[in-house]
Amino acid sequence: MSDKPQPQAPATSAPAATRPQPARTVAPASGQTSRSPKPGEPHPGVPLASWRPGQPLRLETEHYIVRSMTHEDVCEDYLAWTRDEEIMTGVNSTPSSMTIEDLHKYIDRFNNRTSFHFGVFLKETGRLIGFYSCYWDRRHNLASTNVVIGDKAYWGKGAVLETRDAIIDFLFDRLKVGKIWGNPMARNVPSVFNYRAQGFRCEAVLKRHRISPSGERVDQFMFGLFPEEWAAHKAKRAAAKAAKRQGA
Repeated sequence: MSDKPQPQAPATSAPAATRPQPARTVAPASGQTSRSPKPGEPHPGVPLASWRPGQPLRLETEHYIVRSMTHEDVCEDYLAWTRDEEIMTGVNSTPSSMTIEDLHKYIDRFNNRTSFHFGVFLKETGRLIGFYSCYWDRRHNLASTNVVIGDKAYWGKGAVLETRDAIIDFLFDRLKVGKIWGNPMARNVPSVFNYRAQGFRCEAVLKRHRISPSGERVDQFMFGLFPEEWAAHKAKRAAAKAAKRQGA
């Protein structure tokens, strides 16, 4: 559920209201699956260069499409991720009883202005492998990005690092966010690794701040990233790549 063998924590790195809560338990509609674009078919969403607040957004990376999710994108795989104990433990939660209809209602909460629910789709096939929930607090000009890579075949493959790069650029460059933050569980080593790998600084460790699904109290990190730190991190990374090419 992250790009390492344990998932990142959307439920614990944002306000409590960010975690999907079942609105009503109903049976999923028969045959209701994700409608992914065929190879070569354009993905839905508005490209960043043309995007305006309130419109569904589409970002592209080398291997992935990151775009605002719609009802048609909600598939049985997505539903299965919410019921997977290993995945949900990684986000410090228990398996849910959500339905397709509940997920539709959850997606409807995001307005593509101050809140975004981005699906992570394989660029070649259009298959959904995970999602982000992003929140922009305009009062304090803060944003958070919470990620779930539900397809375990993509754990440890750098999916989070590649896709969150694009989201961070969007938040800083387009929305002019003043700071991005996250608060993964300290035991979620892959999530902590990802934050550090993208230049986030650990600002605090909240001791025994959350209760795990098993009932034990666990520590929680507070990470933060400022625009100038992100720019310096990208410059350092680009210099390292250039040096590697020269030495090759």
